[in-house]
Amino acid sequence: MVKGKRFRRGKRRRSNLVVLLAVIVLASSCGSDTDDAEPLNERTVGGAVRIENQGGSLEGHTPRGFAGSGTGLFAGDNLNANFPEGEGVQIWLTFELPEGTAVPETALLTSNALSESGSPFTDLGALQAELVSYESFGPPLFDLVAEAPAVTCERVEVSGLSCDVSASARAAIEAGRSTVQYRLKFETVADGDGQQDLALFFLSDSNTNEPGIFALELT
Repeated sequence: MVKGKRFRRGKRRRSNLVVLLAVIVLASSCGSDTDDAEPLNERTVGGAVRIENQGGSLEGHTPRGFAGSGTGLFAGDNLNANFPEGEGVQIWLTFELPEGTAVPETALLTSNALSESGSPFTDLGALQAELVSYESFGPPLFDLVAEAPAVTCERVEVSGLSCDVSASARAAIEAGRSTVQYRLKFETVADGDGQQDLALFFLSDSNTNEPGIFALELT
């Protein structure tokens, strides 16, 4: 009888222990909304990964024919009254890849933050995107050699832009890069008419860049 009582007590203790462990496992698996939140510059929607531009020190614009740089995201000609006639500017963008990013089938470089000054798409042709690679942004980048052929971007309604950069993005990710970087520039450097023709990309202030002006959408 004594052994039986001891056995029953031991059985009840093991049952209680199993219940306690189940509660602990359930609590740890739930986590908090904060723990599960995705980084602000990265979103996963329907199996696609959307990565926003860095919006910081690795982005801005440079002239196309001489050393110089600025923080705004401008492409076109006649940037200001003191800018050399016949000279153009180009945009530099950086996208920081999440660890373990899979090689995508398609990659689109997009924006819904386009404004125009003058008529850049009429006078300077199409806006093009080129894969580049650099460690720091600044004046010396102006004549950096692209790593892949330029692709032509398409206008999407009034303020949108879409560039199919699938081939170059796949190559960069396959090479194990932690960032993918692009330069945007018009087919024609300048039209020589003395009038400003700019594509400007911004959310709040045209002279600054910030995350979300552009996105790299991987599927």
